[in-house]
This record gives sequence, structure tokens and C-alpha cells, in this order.
Amino acid sequence: MMFDFDESLKLASWAADFSQHLAREDVEQALPVATKALEQGDARGKAVAYSAIARAHLLEREFLKAVEAAQKGVQAAQGDAVAMAERTAAKAYLAVFRLDEAAEAADKAVSAAQGPAQAAALTTRAQVCLARDKKQEAAKVARQAAALFKEQKEQQGEAAALEVLVRACLATKKGGDALRAANEVLAIYQGSASANEARGLLLVAKTKQALGDSQEAQELAQNAVDIFDKNGDRLMQGIMLKQLADICLAGGENIDGWQYTRAALECFRDVGHKRGEAATLCQIAAAHVETGVLEEALRIADEGVEICRQRNDRPQLGATLNVIEQQTNWKARLAGKEAMAVLQSVGDRVGEAQALKSLATAFLNYGNAAEARAKAKLAIEIAKEVGNKQIEGENLLLVAQTKIHENKEEGARLARMSEKLLREAGASSAARNAGDVYDFIRDYGAAPKESKKDKPKMEADTKTDITVDVEENKHRLSYFHGFTARSVRPRA
Repeated sequence: MMFDFDESLKLASWAADFSQHLAREDVEQALPVATKALEQGDARGKAVAYSAIARAHLLEREFLKAVEAAQKGVQAAQGDAVAMAERTAAKAYLAVFRLDEAAEAADKAVSAAQGPAQAAALTTRAQVCLARDKKQEAAKVARQAAALFKEQKEQQGEAAALEVLVRACLATKKGGDALRAANEVLAIYQGSASANEARGLLLVAKTKQALGDSQEAQELAQNAVDIFDKNGDRLMQGIMLKQLADICLAGGENIDGWQYTRAALECFRDVGHKRGEAATLCQIAAAHVETGVLEEALRIADEGVEICRQRNDRPQLGATLNVIEQQTNWKARLAGKEAMAVLQSVGDRVGEAQALKSLATAFLNYGNAAEARAKAKLAIEIAKEVGNKQIEGENLLLVAQTKIHENKEEGARLARMSEKLLREAGASSAARNAGDVYDFIRDYGAAPKESKKDKPKMEADTKTDITVDVEENKHRLSYFHGFTARSVRPRA
């Protein structure tokens, strides 16, 4: 979430420093502040510090560490700190998709909470409802939380509750309600030229993108970047540029996306923000893979891996190894094994699904349809478990491509399902690619229609045409159908 609210931090003398570092995604500075508070605090202070440590670990995607810290916070909590500790535990359990435990913790938080903490606990309950696919209940509870925060004139909390409401409305296909809630968040901070206004702009931008308006989404995200461009905050400018790049790439605006990604990289390097630099290098390497520029992708990914190893940034290391994994050599196989081990060690189920997708893509590249299908199906299981339609759609598309020689009709059906899932996830560019794959599978092997005016001298060689496409790097990743048609046949 872009907005969060923790009433307990307001009572801690160190909270302002911690919150500032966390808002700037500076985990390296935030963690020592909370760790020092843990060493000096009483029972209540320890519970608050453990909660802060868990939140920092959630930001850096060290999910199992977050669960451990949150559980210690629950054990230390007394009195009014109980609700706060249970809320943090619920969020940590959500990150590792232990949904029953998340629901139990959220219910305990609601029971123990009073005053502003009641609204915060309801916001967490709404998040849990959404994760458990109780979309209508999530929207109802989020509205209740937002109304309570508004009565208390707690803007940060109101924004957090409204953000959950946006997600719930999108999940129930109530686009108008989602956009209205996102605009309410923006209205709270509009004109402040603050980080929260930038986050509000990004929330509206992502909502617009989910509703199919990519152009306006990009314009709103650019406005968020401009806030930090004017005040010279290079770190926040880099963070917002990376978000803008994500929006452009998801909307199919690859040229703009590349430009913004490179600009973000410059910002992170200017201020020495290694975590942002590594994440952006990974993003650039992945974009190179999608366009088929594999040697450059490997060079950039290796640079990112080196930074991650130096910083012991395990979650980002796993993500970057996923990029290397998509090559077709021994190094890719080693990277794939390490990526899976790293992502499992931090409890990153989404990352694990992405690693399986990369393995499936690599096997498809090798021409091993059976292994590609098996890995993609495992990724689909995780995607369904965590409720990620984009990952589910991307892997379903890989399964579709493994079917092209075995059962073309089934392959076409799966490709169409993939396109639908990707559109529902708001991944418009990936959905268009899935549509292209559907068309290719549907027409594969059919006799081409010839016009009387321009009749070809000889029958087109489908395999030759496809091979040329692959050699010129026109088909990669989610639109791997050229390569599939040429080489992926079931092995005896």
C-alpha cells in the first residue's frame, strides 16, 4: 500500500525519524532507528519497536523476518499496544498468504482497539477480506474505516482506508466507485506539493490504468514526478520515475518507459541509493529480455546481482536472478535454482511464481514443452493462491503455447482465457500480446488466403517465416509463439 497509518508511532519519540526514512523507502536508515528503540524500551515500547521492525522488513520484502518480528511484538504487547501488534501481525501474515492467521489477528485487533485504533484495525480487516476474496465485505469495512477516520480528522488513516476501498471496488468491477475513492484521496492532499500528494496522484493514475485509460494515467504519474523535480528531491524523484516507467511499460508505451527507467537509475545513483539502483537495473534487464536483446540484459542483470550480493539484499537478488534465468545456457539454470532458493527463504510467494514463470519460459526456449508446461502450472497454482491474475494469465499463456502441436484448439482456448485474465488485471500491453498469440495459434497450420491479384509464386513456409522472426528478436516472453511453433513439439 502507498498509504499506511499507525497511531502507536505517534507516541514514540523516535517515530518521526523512523516514519520519514520508511516513507522514502530507506530501509537501511529506518531499521537501526527501530532496533535502537527496541533495546531501550519498556514492554510497551518493545511492542511498538517490533511492529516498526516488521513494517521495515515488509517494505524490503523480507517477509519471514517480518512475521518473526510481528509475532514478538504480539508477545510483548500490553494494554493499548495489543491492537497495534495484532494489526502488524495480520499484515505480516498477509504477505506470506497465511490468510487464516491474518484473519484471526485482524479480528483480535478490532476487538482490542479503541478510538483511532478502531478505524486502523478495520482497515486491516478490510485488507484481509480482500485477500480472502470477500470483495463486497472488504468494500463495506473499508468505507466504515474511512468514515471513522474522517470523523477523527485523521487524514493519513482516511487515505489508507480509501486506498483499500479503491482495490476492493476494482476487484468488484465498480470502476466508477474506485475512481471516486482514489480522487477523494487526492483531494485530501491536493495543492500541498507533498509526498502524500504524489502518492495520491499515483493512486489515481493506477486506477485510471486499471480502467483502461493509459494515457491519462501516464500524465497523472508525470505530475507526481514533477512535485519532486521542482523541490530537487532526487531520491523521491527516482522512486516516482520508476513508478511512471512501470505505468508506461504496462500500457505498452515502451519507449517512454525505457526513458523514465534510465532517468530513475540516474537519480538513484546520484544519491547513492543502492536498493533503488539494483531494482531499476533489474527492471531495465527485464525490458531487454522482452525485446530479445539478451547479451545486454545479462550484462545489466549481472551488475544488479553484484549490488544485491554486496548489500545482502536477498529479495532483490532473487528477482534479478529471475532475469538471468531466462537465458539459454548453464548459467541460466544455476540462476534459476538460486532464485527459487532465495525467494523461498524470504517467503516471497509472488517472487516464487515469477521464478517458475522464468523457468517455464527457459524450457520453452529449449524446446522442452513438457517441462515448460509443468513449471507454468506450478506458477498458476501459486498465482491462484495469492490472487494475482496477471501472473496467472502470463503462465496460462505459456501453457497455451506448449499445446500448439498437441492440441491446437485447447491452446487457442487457453490463450483466450489468458487474454481475459490479463485485461482484468489491468495489464493492457500483455493482454494485447496474448491476443496476438491467440490469433497465431488459431491460424497455425491453416492454408493462407490468397488474393487473385497478388497470388504468390510458391506456398509460404510457415516454419521459415517464424524462424526469421525469432532471429530478428521480434517474439519474446509472453509472445513466444514464433519460437514455439518452430521447435516445441512433445518429446517421445
